[in-house]
Amino acid sequence: MGALAETAAFIYHCPMTPIVGRLGPNLLYSYNILLGLGILAGLGVTAWRARRLPLPGWFDAALAGLAGGLIGGRIGFVLVQWDYFGERPSTIWHIWQGGYTYHGALLGGLLGLWLWCIWQKRSFAAYADLFAPGLALGSAFGWSACWFEGCAYGLETILGPFALAAPDEYGVFAVRYATQWLGMAWSLLTFALAWLTARRWQTGQLFWFTLGLLSAGYAALGFWRGDPAPTVKSLRLDSLINSTLVLISLFMLKFYGSRR
Repeated sequence: MGALAETAAFIYHCPMTPIVGRLGPNLLYSYNILLGLGILAGLGVTAWRARRLPLPGWFDAALAGLAGGLIGGRIGFVLVQWDYFGERPSTIWHIWQGGYTYHGALLGGLLGLWLWCIWQKRSFAAYADLFAPGLALGSAFGWSACWFEGCAYGLETILGPFALAAPDEYGVFAVRYATQWLGMAWSLLTFALAWLTARRWQTGQLFWFTLGLLSAGYAALGFWRGDPAPTVKSLRLDSLINSTLVLISLFMLKFYGSRR
């Protein structure tokens, strides 16, 4: 395995670059930069869609969702890494160093959007549909951020079409499943399908179609991921959550499809 990993690293070498530079006294983290680019890309496609949809105040709704997503994502990360943060509580607020969870950000973002819709007396389903393609596109940037950071890496395997030499979170290279690349590709595919089929869905369906498709792919990728994660009876908690989201999405698709 050692010789094979060295050969693969030469062919597929991935420079693990969590820090890309410095801006004054502050370090520039690739993870945060790519997440920021993902947010901008998601807002860009949302702005394009909003030109054709009569949904006033969409940017305020987006800010509410982003604020909820940042808070929820950080809370999720702190809870998962509580062994570390419990001994260093002051670092909980060091959000510039990165550290978010997808499901925490998703839940927090939906909660922030839902509260904004209640406050403004707007349709949550309509605004969730508006943001659905942007969610998928932003997720693709999240996977690319993990590629440079070394998170969400795959299990060790043999060299094949779905494997390459990649580091774990400690920078140790091995032949692994290319989970970050596969997650990014699945997110882009979901974005393309959501974008192309947006007009075919009834109000409320596009979001759940997008979330269900994303979750199905991420649940499958969970069997190839090698990064540590909480487990429930030997099953990864993130895979269980993704599987649950698929079932919820199917139910909600049917629910909104039955409304005329």
